[in-house]
Amino acid sequence: MTALKSKARIPVQKRSIETKDKILNAAWELSAEKGYFKITTHHLAQRAGVATGSFYGYFNNKKEVAIELIKRFYKEASEKVLHNIQMDVGDNVSESLDNGKKLVRSLIRSLKEAHEINPMIHQDAQALILLDEEVGKMNREEEKKIIEFLIHLLQKYKQFIRVNNIEAAATMLFWISTEMIHRIMNDKEGDKEERLLRELEDIICSYLFIDVS
Repeated sequence: MTALKSKARIPVQKRSIETKDKILNAAWELSAEKGYFKITTHHLAQRAGVATGSFYGYFNNKKEVAIELIKRFYKEASEKVLHNIQMDVGDNVSESLDNGKKLVRSLIRSLKEAHEINPMIHQDAQALILLDEEVGKMNREEEKKIIEFLIHLLQKYKQFIRVNNIEAAATMLFWISTEMIHRIMNDKEGDKEERLLRELEDIICSYLFIDVS
């Protein structure tokens, strides 16, 4: 069976690039307001101020828009996490156990900020990770970047870390933090947020670091 040829074009001229960006910006806004699964291509075209037919000149379907939105979310989230950790911890990361705990705190706070970039897109992305192989692959690639960065940092705290497998520790640190922050941020009882985040920090530090008290 012959694969269907893509009808969408790659914009080259300035006006075409701007039109595609308008559609993506409209999708970002609408997804934040309603969620990806509740919007249609008609909604996207209407918000962007273009004809529905024009939409299909740039995207073959709504899924292609979702891919672009998730790429944008991952890019902004990854940059925020990596930048914040670098700013908070700095270059002299291995000087003390306190700096190691500061790393954990920075990661958790940065992941919280990343979640807040666009909570609805983050939530819908979690569903698409399970439903769509392409989105799942994107997620694994982004996770790998963060975990490799954490491995690099944790190696510098080796004398303070109780676990033997640094790679496993970095993976656990990222997965547990991500999952718990997702649950905490989706909890409607906002007064518990700060208390739960501090508890998460304490749990992870107890798992990672030796007790020097």
